[in-house]
Amino acid sequence: MSALKKYAASGAIALSPEAQAAAMAAAADAMRSGSGGGESVEYVTFSGKSGDITYGRDREPLDEDQVYLMDNQSFVVGWVCWANSSPIARHEWSIFEPQNAVRASDLEDHGPYRKPSDGWQSMSGFGFMSEGGAIKFKFTTNSKSGKNAVSDLLEEIAARQRAGDPSYPLFRFTSERFLAQGEWNFKPAFVVDDWLTEDEAEAFAAGETEVEEVEEVEEVQPARTRRTAR
Repeated sequence: MSALKKYAASGAIALSPEAQAAAMAAAADAMRSGSGGGESVEYVTFSGKSGDITYGRDREPLDEDQVYLMDNQSFVVGWVCWANSSPIARHEWSIFEPQNAVRASDLEDHGPYRKPSDGWQSMSGFGFMSEGGAIKFKFTTNSKSGKNAVSDLLEEIAARQRAGDPSYPLFRFTSERFLAQGEWNFKPAFVVDDWLTEDEAEAFAAGETEVEEVEEVEEVQPARTRRTAR
């Protein structure tokens, strides 16, 4: 089994109710602690106030200039329940397993809620990795701007798949500043540097790629390195 497919399989949602419950409890605890747990998946945290992007228990800054490979099979949606600015419960499922969806009417009540932001909110997210699978990440968001950014990328991937074009994004995880209700905030931005075929994505995941320097063109921003499969 290839490195990319192994990674996708490692993030698969368990189908039995008992296994799902255990996985969800572990995920909720990992999100609170900032650690990915036994599978060595680092959870990414995004601040809408500062634009800071960090990962792991120690809140290490994510390198916004590094390119990462999107795992197209890892997209999830679901619900997260907040209380006192902390996630206390969650339900999530793969977008490819809609039969596991939890309806809003079936969400358990964790109230009383003391803040307007407390309670259940919809969420979405995905997994991605650095070259060679050296670090595997997971990012989820329940902010409107964050969910829109995830949705836009998912729609672009789907459109490229339908057209038969390379559809694995090699992207940089960064942020964009925007004005909302008179206040400046930040939203996540996924800047695609290149689109890979499945074979190229497999090579990137296995660390079997080479770096090709792109010539700098006058009056254009400095070129970034582009990884292409051998």
